[in-house]
Amino acid sequence: MMSQNRLVWTLVSTVIGVSGANLAAAQSVLELAKDVTSIRIESTGQHYTPRQSTTPDGVSRHTSDYTLTVVWEPDAWRAREEWGIHTVYPVFGDLSFTMTYHESFGLTAGQDSRAPSPATRPMSGARIGANFKNLWLTNPLILAAHAEAIPGSEFKIEDRRYQRMMLFAHDTQWSMILDQSNGLPVEITTIEVDPHKGETEHKVIFSDWREVSGVPFPFQVEQFLDDKLLRRETRNSIDVNPGIAPRLLALSDDLQETDESLREWGWSMSHFFLARAGLGAPQDYPETHTVSLLEVGDDIYQVQGGGSSNNLLIVGPDGLAIVDAPWFPERSEAVLRHLAERWPEKPLRYVILTHHHIDHTGGFGGYVQAGATLVTSQDNASFFTNALERAGQTGAAVIAVGQRATLEGIGRPVEVYEVINSHADGTLVAYVPDARVAFVTDLFSPGRPRRGGVEALWTSELVASMKYHGVEVERYVGGHGAGYGHPDDD
Repeated sequence: MMSQNRLVWTLVSTVIGVSGANLAAAQSVLELAKDVTSIRIESTGQHYTPRQSTTPDGVSRHTSDYTLTVVWEPDAWRAREEWGIHTVYPVFGDLSFTMTYHESFGLTAGQDSRAPSPATRPMSGARIGANFKNLWLTNPLILAAHAEAIPGSEFKIEDRRYQRMMLFAHDTQWSMILDQSNGLPVEITTIEVDPHKGETEHKVIFSDWREVSGVPFPFQVEQFLDDKLLRRETRNSIDVNPGIAPRLLALSDDLQETDESLREWGWSMSHFFLARAGLGAPQDYPETHTVSLLEVGDDIYQVQGGGSSNNLLIVGPDGLAIVDAPWFPERSEAVLRHLAERWPEKPLRYVILTHHHIDHTGGFGGYVQAGATLVTSQDNASFFTNALERAGQTGAAVIAVGQRATLEGIGRPVEVYEVINSHADGTLVAYVPDARVAFVTDLFSPGRPRRGGVEALWTSELVASMKYHGVEVERYVGGHGAGYGHPDDD
């Protein structure tokens, strides 16, 4: 991931396709870009995430506004980011933190999450990989100066000529589109891994180019995942080769190096880690080490150990049903191993998805691959079946639920009800009638401090829907929080 090849600029004349004067200017710019040993960027922007949209594949949800100062030494693989984040979804809040990181270790100081955390802590390798990937991706001429290139096709859009070229750098392929009128990049894309859909296009669009110390830089940057908005950034100032105090990027030699596989994992799906950080809820580990079962009813268990997200296991005489699939395929694989060890004679019959948000469904494909029938709202069925097909899984058994359904396959009835709410379309609640236990995600989180505002609205919508269905719930178990409770509890 971290190799540093140089761009073969004998190809520049083919790529630019313009006059000798312009070619000489382009070569001069790239020589200057190679000489950028450090850069300081001050920005403001907004984070968005398509994975928290109200409707599956709907408009990205605005999650936060931010201020950011980055100091980066590309050749040395050292950087520091100073963040101020104001979250607007799912709750209002303010976060302030710094991340100082080198190629194989780093340190976070301050509050980067709505959850309590130590004042200083080592950075996950996944975040280090994701952050470095994003620095290269959003600074195209710096990337080009460290890459090998192969020219591709020419094309026109409204009489403007463009050239596509492939860059190869840091064990990664990047596709760059150049505006042939000025030789500047307008777009870079790279293929990343998405927990839902497998290979997915991460695209960055550049505009408002300005020259800084002879090197052009984009002062407006937009990022997209499958054409859904991820981030908008306006750069207020850029300094090339500024005087950087050595202590600013220094880290203690006592810091342990991160797992290389985690860095590669973060690099391969940088969009995910950046979106979660912008939500004020970073998720930087695959959560494979701990699978614990908290009994919340007769043969009903809250599956804990998945970071901030849980799922529910229902055990019947003829098999198992699981509700939700938090985060990642790796997490689901760990849960499946645990179930096979404890109930080797009981097959997994169902995976029931409460809604489409990725923190509760990113690992659903693993359960389907293990033979479970997918149970989801009729509003979400095409979203999940399309995701399976993109990931190479076809022929899955699917039950699309309207207002309600009863599942009989584990020898113990499990009922599923639609809950109309403002958080996510197609939300379902799974209910075990013989124990009067229901599993709900996001709308109510037993064992977690209650917050007012929009979360109070979601809870009221849950109560209203269950009353409409005539369901008497004694215990609600949450996709967040721990244990069980009831909205009527003090």
